[in-house]
Amino acid sequence: MLLRALLVPLSELIVAAPEDTLEDALDKINSENFLSIPVVDDKRFVGVISKERIFSTYFELGGDREEFLKNNRVADLVRTDIPILSVYDDIEKAAHTLETYGIPFVAVMDENGEFAGIITHHAIFKTFVEIFGMNKGHKISVIAYDIPGQIEKLTDIITKMGGNIISFVVLDPKVKTDVKEIVIRIDTDRFVETVDAIRDAGFRVQ
Repeated sequence: MLLRALLVPLSELIVAAPEDTLEDALDKINSENFLSIPVVDDKRFVGVISKERIFSTYFELGGDREEFLKNNRVADLVRTDIPILSVYDDIEKAAHTLETYGIPFVAVMDENGEFAGIITHHAIFKTFVEIFGMNKGHKISVIAYDIPGQIEKLTDIITKMGGNIISFVVLDPKVKTDVKEIVIRIDTDRFVETVDAIRDAGFRVQ
């Protein structure tokens, strides 16, 4: 799935400009109970300004709080090391980037190199929930040896039993034996019979 289908577009974002005062930025952050917001100069993504960075700098420098917020600009504290992805990158790359860098969001650029929007943790989680088909059909968790033909064998059994596969995910259970956990969601009126058929074929169903 491409990021262009998942991003929160620039038109829907609350953003700060580099020349904004920290007071202005903090007001914007607090207006929606955010922890941080993107910093944008026209349609160019600059970075992110966070409540934590504002206050940690204030406590480090000391002095009058109101004066600090009024006399310093977003450009002074903006974090600029936020990774930038393309609208044509996929969700896996965005998820890996968010996890690796420990950041609140990933910036996304369009084909013209302009800031298109952001991908958040929430968007990633929501998409993976949809991929797993949560609350749809019946869930079957199968333990299978990691050898060729196992997936084909499973899908063939489900098809012959008249089931429709909603989602199919292969997981690594992190055990010493060479097995995989296959989580399947199916739409079927013969769930018990399907599970029995899978077991009869030599699979372990949890």
